[in-house]
Amino acid sequence: MTTEAQPHATIAQVRQNMVSNCQWAVAHHNQFTYAEIRPWPVTPPRTLPITTDCSGFAEVMARWSGAADPSGAGFDGSGNTDTMLAHSQHIPRAETQPGDFAVFGLNPSQHVVVLTQSAAGGNGAMCVSHGRQGDPVQVPLSEEIVAEPITFLRLMPGGAVPPQGGPNPFCPLDVDGDFGPETTKALQWKLGVDQDGVFGPDTKMALQRHLGVDPDGDVGPDTIKALQRRVGVTQSGVWGAETTKGLQLKLNANTF
Repeated sequence: MTTEAQPHATIAQVRQNMVSNCQWAVAHHNQFTYAEIRPWPVTPPRTLPITTDCSGFAEVMARWSGAADPSGAGFDGSGNTDTMLAHSQHIPRAETQPGDFAVFGLNPSQHVVVLTQSAAGGNGAMCVSHGRQGDPVQVPLSEEIVAEPITFLRLMPGGAVPPQGGPNPFCPLDVDGDFGPETTKALQWKLGVDQDGVFGPDTKMALQRHLGVDPDGDVGPDTIKALQRRVGVTQSGVWGAETTKGLQLKLNANTF
């Protein structure tokens, strides 16, 4: 039996996957354990439970998301903040984007986080950190600083896009254009937030981050047009049944 080759990841896909996987990890933080062990867990995407440290978490997220190994070791379970600093491209704060890394300290380096919002705007950046028991957690970058200087590292695309999270437990959906609780839960699972079936502020902002628009929680025309582009329907800026059907089809195919 032959299998169709996976398409190569674009940097946009990798960044979207990084943010989605990190937010999924935050939503499932009670199944993460903090420990400085090597090798870090080389597992299929969204496999639980997980025991790792901050750099292992960054490596796991990169591997699951279709990125290049930030330590340059081919995702062999090794790597730490020092190898990330030695291998990855250093970039200025103004060039950061979601999915990039921030390493605190130098000689020795002490901690690494994944940016879920660009740090270019100053103190408004958000990051996901796995630095202690009870993490991963999403916090403002300004609140997570444990040492200076801060070195920002560029996320790079790797090979094929890995399947994101395996089968969606809320799919297949009826492609009926009804944006009800089951479609909402399937979307929430894909976005890595709590699956309560309510299209509330957390889900809205996670959707906006997934679509690459300003995560302000206001699902207006700009967000809807970005959604419509993603699901391949007319970009009217109005979320109607055709937009929901397009979303349902993408969720069923695990390509959203």
